[in-house]
Amino acid sequence: MSVPLDLEFFKKALGKRIAALREEKGFSQAYLASLINKDFQSLSRIENGRVNASGYILKQIADALETDMNNLFQV
Repeated sequence: MSVPLDLEFFKKALGKRIAALREEKGFSQAYLASLINKDFQSLSRIENGRVNASGYILKQIADALETDMNNLFQV
């Protein structure tokens, strides 16, 4: 039986993963945000684990980073 993942921990870990993938691509927050039609503050909130991003936004982020959703969730 698996241990449930705490939501706050998960949001922070997911945000760190997105930030790391973004940095690997050499993208600024502003550039990635523009690719997904969001402002950089919205992306910052996701990367800092302050919001629970929707599946749609996460798919947009994965596509913009040219990766798959599974890679985002390697937290």
